[in-house]
Amino acid sequence: GEGYTVNVAWNRSGVTDADMLTAFHFVIVPVAAEFKPDLVIVSAGFDAVKGDPLGGCAVSPAAYGQFTAMLAQLGPMVLLLEGGYNLTATAQAT
Repeated sequence: GEGYTVNVAWNRSGVTDADMLTAFHFVIVPVAAEFKPDLVIVSAGFDAVKGDPLGGCAVSPAAYGQFTAMLAQLGPMVLLLEGGYNLTATAQAT
């Protein structure tokens, strides 16, 4: 929605579970909750999962479950698989 677009940019590689969970807790979920969505659509990319050859991050598959649980509190969800280039890690995160 207009006025609710938020980009969380990282200026380094090696982003961790703690980094992402902090962003979800303090930025993403509060902004989304303020918007009061009828439906949450997630374009779920897994480039940040540990072991992905392109992302250069270290987010665990378990953290993706936490992200999903946090977003699920906002309302009904649709999750669409977008990307991730380590099939084993992507499967675990999914």
